[in-house]
Amino acid sequence: MGGPTMRTIRPLAGGGGGASVDLVAVGDAMRVLKRQSPRHAMAERLFQQALQQAGLPNLRVFEHSDLGPDQVLLEYVEGSTTVGRALSLRSIERYGAAVGRLHAIPSHRFVRLNSAGQLVAANWPDFLQRTVAKGVALQRQRASGLDAAVLDRIEAVLANAEAFEPAYFALAHGDLHLNNALVRGDEVVLFDKAPDVWVAPPVFDLAVIYSEAFPGARYVASEARKSDPGRLAAFESGYGPLPAGGMAWLDHFVLVRSLRRYPNPFVPDLLTTIEGALSRCEAG
Repeated sequence: MGGPTMRTIRPLAGGGGGASVDLVAVGDAMRVLKRQSPRHAMAERLFQQALQQAGLPNLRVFEHSDLGPDQVLLEYVEGSTTVGRALSLRSIERYGAAVGRLHAIPSHRFVRLNSAGQLVAANWPDFLQRTVAKGVALQRQRASGLDAAVLDRIEAVLANAEAFEPAYFALAHGDLHLNNALVRGDEVVLFDKAPDVWVAPPVFDLAVIYSEAFPGARYVASEARKSDPGRLAAFESGYGPLPAGGMAWLDHFVLVRSLRRYPNPFVPDLLTTIEGALSRCEAG
């Protein structure tokens, strides 16, 4: 086929979990080539396009004749870093602003991304119920999973999670850890979209901020996490007013999200966070 050839220059950080990320040259231009599953590649492509359409910071998506269905070719930002590697209050505030603007993109119905890369109507209570059931099953199967007695308590407090009725849905990221946010000059660009959720109540996304990014602000009391209250305050300052109705269910959604994410070698405090969120839920 015609057009400039694509050649690999070197691997980039961000692989793992079956994914690979490479710096490639397409003619004289540098690009980022991500390879994961076809559904992940489609989710990233559609997510960056949705950000562009909303006028938000995004990574430009490129086409190339050599791309497979499990690949996406993205803009390369030379010299860039992530919020997690440049953890200043200013970068965290800009991160909060990026997430706040993401959550300002509304959806009047719950939709999901199917295996064909299409957005189709779905049922929120069913999605939530399946997410909890899959998380509990996963933990019971893992040798390093949560203790059975703890899982029984989590199941009990999440039994009424379906009573949560979202006021609205918003475009969601699904994996808001600090290294999925690129610092590009004075702005922050979100990337590495999770394909399992397209829109959600904002609290579904924000639960990862409170449980993994800054757990010391709510759940973990340790010397290593003493800066978290100030960092969370910077995030909230950038984000703007929090969705009050949904935030009342924050601890429940920390448990929902953590069931699929524990154990996590990058979040050593996650068990303490789970125990703290569980105690808060049980206390009512």
